[in-house]
Amino acid sequence: MKNLLLFLLLPLLLTTGCLDDDDQLDPLREGELALAYRAEYGGQPLDIQRKVYGYPTGDSLKVLLFQYYVSDLELLPADGGESIRLEEIDLIRRRSAAGDPTVERTYLVPAGDYRGLRFGLGVKPELNAMNPSKFAANYVLNEAEFWGPTTRYVFAKIEANAMLEDDGRFDTGLSYHMGSDALYTTVTLDRRFTVGSGRTPRLTVVADVLKALSGNGETFDITAPGKQTVHGGNQDVAVGIWNRLATQFALRVE
Repeated sequence: MKNLLLFLLLPLLLTTGCLDDDDQLDPLREGELALAYRAEYGGQPLDIQRKVYGYPTGDSLKVLLFQYYVSDLELLPADGGESIRLEEIDLIRRRSAAGDPTVERTYLVPAGDYRGLRFGLGVKPELNAMNPSKFAANYVLNEAEFWGPTTRYVFAKIEANAMLEDDGRFDTGLSYHMGSDALYTTVTLDRRFTVGSGRTPRLTVVADVLKALSGNGETFDITAPGKQTVHGGNQDVAVGIWNRLATQFALRVE
């Protein structure tokens, strides 16, 4: 009888022992983390293609596109332990008038206390050296973001139409496409938060287009024809915009 009972219980015991850790959330070991990327202009939600924004030179513009890559997105444990990677590469893009100014991601991460997050702004050198043919057609590193075998991927884009004369016409194009291994920058955002034990924090990475163009006490002159376009060349202009973009990120925790 005992042997029969053991025989009947054995499949149940084996099934219970083989449960995957991901099958059920253990709040003491792991928790959900919501991460949002928010695009703004002058501290307000970025309204692509529709809203008219003032610019420090006294001119006006409409933003058409704002996007950037992040590489090696990581959480930083408060105890100084090894970082937790969330993504190897991601493309954050705002280009549709119908879209939301916030792009959201959700991750399952180890429970614990954290002191912030870190990412590389742009495409890290190891991936920047790889051709789009190495990736699936719907991968974030694709032909549309690839300049060519020498210049490689476009790390970030800001496009807008400006009205430089008070005639109601937004007929001056502004196009800043930036990218190179030399521009790749590590961004660290320090804010403490806890995951697990009933806590599901929401993190928001904020990027402000106005601060990228005219931040750090600088007014970038969009009226100068030589400063209206960056496409691989014009690196003095690219470096200035890139450095402002890299230093304007902010992290909010809710």
